[in-house]
Amino acid sequence: MTKIFLTLFAMTLGGCNAAYIETVNKQLAEGYRWVEIPCRPAKSDVPSITINTPDNKKLVCNELQK
Repeated sequence: MTKIFLTLFAMTLGGCNAAYIETVNKQLAEGYRWVEIPCRPAKSDVPSITINTPDNKKLVCNELQK
């Protein structure tokens, strides 16, 4: 159920792509879980769900941690 919710959430935000889904599914299977972090700029080389600010900055506020 959690995987379905996270996938739908990612698609809703528009940050969903094949590399992201593949990475999330692999990491969830390995025991990773979502953890809230202080928001920070997104790295362009790391698949992520981003929050787009009004000034066009992309932020990451959650990450998978083991």
